[in-house]
Amino acid sequence: MQRRDILRMMGQGSMGLGLTSLHSALSAAVDDGQDYKALVCIFLFGGNDQSNTVVAKGAADYQAYQSARPTLALPMSSLLTLDGTSLGLHPNLVEIQSLYNTGKAAVIANVGPLIQPVSKAQWNKGLPSVPVPKQLFSHSDQATQWQTSIPDQVARTGWLGRMSDAIGPQFNSGSTAPFVISTGVSNIVTVGNQTQPFQVSVNGAAKTRMTSYLFGAAQANTLASQVIGAGGDNVLMRQWSKVGARALQTSDQINTAMNSTSIGTTFPTTNLGQQLQTIAKLIAARQRLGQRRQVFFASMIGFDQHDNLLVDHAKKLKELSQAVKAFYDSTVALGISDRVVTFTASDFGRALQSNGKGSDHGWGGHHFAVGGGVKGGRIVGTFPKVALGGPEDGNQGRLIPQLALDQYAATLAGWFGADASGLATALPNLQNFSTRDLGFLTA
Repeated sequence: MQRRDILRMMGQGSMGLGLTSLHSALSAAVDDGQDYKALVCIFLFGGNDQSNTVVAKGAADYQAYQSARPTLALPMSSLLTLDGTSLGLHPNLVEIQSLYNTGKAAVIANVGPLIQPVSKAQWNKGLPSVPVPKQLFSHSDQATQWQTSIPDQVARTGWLGRMSDAIGPQFNSGSTAPFVISTGVSNIVTVGNQTQPFQVSVNGAAKTRMTSYLFGAAQANTLASQVIGAGGDNVLMRQWSKVGARALQTSDQINTAMNSTSIGTTFPTTNLGQQLQTIAKLIAARQRLGQRRQVFFASMIGFDQHDNLLVDHAKKLKELSQAVKAFYDSTVALGISDRVVTFTASDFGRALQSNGKGSDHGWGGHHFAVGGGVKGGRIVGTFPKVALGGPEDGNQGRLIPQLALDQYAATLAGWFGADASGLATALPNLQNFSTRDLGFLTA
């Protein structure tokens, strides 16, 4: 077997890994004091229907909700009460309701990509008098804008990636482990100019297929590393050799760290449950990886529910709720629940008005932040008036966001350790909003 054959076999695997910059040496241990933090983004691809996620229970609001979506409205009696509010959660969000009512989760209301604040008058029925994000209501554009937080131009990096560029050297300077790890689908939110997400499946870091080709020989990885690292006279071959060697090294490092830890918490066997279990193992391995800061990306698909919404949405929210609660419980068991924040994001919210058996693309939506460091049991921002033609209705109940993604992200990034310069790097449009910290996280 020649070098070109091994390089060909590992090509897809190394590209799929998503390599990060490797630092000079692995720190033997990290102080496990208070200066550890992790952010976990759960992206709900397809556009979560916010109107059936959090429902206004006041008589007039509920009637307006029911009138706008008669075939989709949840029965009042099924809604899960959020203490101290006139709001209810979808009946399958039992675990998130518990987290909210015990002060470990908050609802961030009506948030979405903005260039600057926009009123209904300025929106002007879709003929805006102020700048608004490009290609509103488009999956690809809005999912990208939620990830880049640059809604007025094409961006090659995401806000979590740029944040990691800014603060990675400060907190993880001695570690060769990836700053950002993705267990979900391909994303741009974790891509920076120096930071690249490293892909880890629920079975651990991806391995090259050489082992099976070489009949399980124990020397397979050693041989592969030697051959791949040999490079050659061709510049492209030398660079590819470096990439391949890093892929093998980082995969081995991640798998060794994960195999050295155990998690006592029982996780659901769902896809998201297994993703978050993998993330919990990586958090448990933080000292072995030499990391004081970690960023994770998980994802769910299937939220584009133009049809069969009542059934499909219920399944998705149940999976989300159960997995998030198990993950939170694992951080409690690890003694770091106040240092890990889990938050949701999605392409967009959806229209309040029913299309029959589903809902169409919208703009603003509601999201959850969960963790011991969350000032929970509260609605962040102002919950919108639920009515077609209401003050936040852009058309057919599509919410005009009253909180910007930049503000949501800045609150998370500031808690994580980004200073004013880091926030400006991560969120260049933040300067357009007077409130930059929404106050839902402890110091």
